Amino acid sequence: MSLSRLAVLVSTALIGFGLPTSAAVASPGSRSDSPTAVSWLQRAADAPNHVSYHGTQVITSWGPHGASSAMLEIVHAASQGSEVSVLGSSAPGAKAFVQRATATDAAIDGGPLALLQATYQLVDKCCTDVIGRSAVLVEALRDDKTLAARFWIDKTTGLLLQRQLFGADGKTMVRATVFTALTIDGSEFLGHLPPMLPSGVEAVGMGKVDNLRSEGWVCAPELPASLKLYDVHQDTTNGSLQFSYSDGLFNVSLFEQRGTLDPAAVEGFTSTDSPGVYLRYGMPSYVVWSSGGIVYTLIGDLPPEQLGQVVRAFPHDVPEQLTAIQRLGTGLAKIATWLTPMGALSPNLG
Repeated sequence: MSLSRLAVLVSTALIGFGLPTSAAVASPGSRSDSPTAVSWLQRAADAPNHVSYHGTQVITSWGPHGASSAMLEIVHAASQGSEVSVLGSSAPGAKAFVQRATATDAAIDGGPLALLQATYQLVDKCCTDVIGRSAVLVEALRDDKTLAARFWIDKTTGLLLQRQLFGADGKTMVRATVFTALTIDGSEFLGHLPPMLPSGVEAVGMGKVDNLRSEGWVCAPELPASLKLYDVHQDTTNGSLQFSYSDGLFNVSLFEQRGTLDPAAVEGFTSTDSPGVYLRYGMPSYVVWSSGGIVYTLIGDLPPEQLGQVVRAFPHDVPEQLTAIQRLGTGLAKIATWLTPMGALSPNLG
């Protein structure tokens, strides 16, 4: 696993960190949610602000090329944030720090809770046990009543212990995030913090989206698979933009940068049926292409079918033969550092 892939993995997969989000652009829909289910999810979103812990977490993603997994050690101090260490011989000592969120908008495993309520019906499935702890089970259902997700929430602390995401058929598991060990520690404190987010990345906010469109950036308010735009950031060093989309479960970041695609930047990617579109499945998946003087890099945890729908919703040019002077790299490793502070990690992880 490369540095850039691991960086995005951590940013999109860690349970209950309460990462900062901008205000979601949708209100809860008219579905008949269970008040108990909503209450438990709200508690799970808030729990990391009050509960310190340390534990081991396994993230697994299933796709066309099989399963991809990673094991993380997490030390979370409610007053500070989370220190994340990658376990395994391929990345000894690799660590990063995710600062405690300052925004007030609730999020569950990286997805805005307001979008989760707006997109899915939330139901309470009562009680169970996970890793020796009493938990409640909450399910998210699609409009056709197929299962979209399961959440196991610790009764005592409200921490999210486990999450499973399912494909459109409601049966095929596409992603799972599980604590395999968890210890609650009321006095947890991080004395020596690993690196944080790099400088040069600034919040743009939803209020400037219309201005960005007038400048030629593609920032659709909605994408296929019920994904809605909820946040925008900009790298002030090169002018590239990050548009964040979610349905409350699945998360996608679309990066746009002026220029043309350097073929060398997509070495190791697979060519698709669409000329000039390059794909790499994994945890997360990447899709890269160039159109209209903009290089697009789509990074997310969508199942393959939905990922294809999202890519097809954007403009595409037939690629031309480029000279070395015309080429511009997509900067995937730098892009990944926007999403989580993993710059201190080895470039040869996994």
